[in-house]
Amino acid sequence: FARYWPNCPYPIVLNTETKDYSFKGLNIVCAKVAAGENRRLTWSECLARALDGIQTPYILYLQEDYFVEGEVNVAALETMLQELRAVNADVIRLAEAVGGGPWLAQKDALIWEVAQKAKYRISLQAALWRRDFLRAQLRLHENPWQLESFGSMRLRRQKAKIFCVNRDLFSGTGKEIFPYTPTGVIAGKWVQNIVEPLFAAQGINVDFSQRGFYDKANRRKKRNFLLRLLDRAKSIA
Repeated sequence: FARYWPNCPYPIVLNTETKDYSFKGLNIVCAKVAAGENRRLTWSECLARALDGIQTPYILYLQEDYFVEGEVNVAALETMLQELRAVNADVIRLAEAVGGGPWLAQKDALIWEVAQKAKYRISLQAALWRRDFLRAQLRLHENPWQLESFGSMRLRRQKAKIFCVNRDLFSGTGKEIFPYTPTGVIAGKWVQNIVEPLFAAQGINVDFSQRGFYDKANRRKKRNFLLRLLDRAKSIA
């Protein structure tokens, strides 16, 4: 981050539970949202508390495993912030996940509207959000995947202004506003094909055995069907 977005003018809110962290050249404020708690907060509780502690009307949302791989296009990012204000948008997504869309695409427009019935009406990829809108989408029992799935279902009944950047202009190698490969960690494990070459190129030494590498096939077998069903019932309710 410090290498590819030097002199970032914005405070960086690092959503920690109890820990402090600093890095030379980065204006990091640790949220420490679980300080004094005697229980483990859910993911949504942590995010809600962090958002409640932020005063600015807009945020750039990044998850901790969106490892930036090249120069951030600061000029384009500022332009998107202006677009967010100009159209009174709720969110402008800088990147789309697999399965994103459909979009109401206009060839020459800087931003495209995400269709009302899009599968991922809510996506947690890198995006500029109106802070109070993101806060309103949270259900405190949900994890990130539930927010994307069930939050998208809930949002199909609302006339929210959901946009993404023009994918013809800002998608693909060398064209991204915030270049990263989604995502470096899944289910608490490193994604080997992403992090190993990136960290080696950046001279970052990590003991990968501490987390281990993500095994998609094994993860699918371990996920109990009944637990998935209960997750869905709880979120739909």
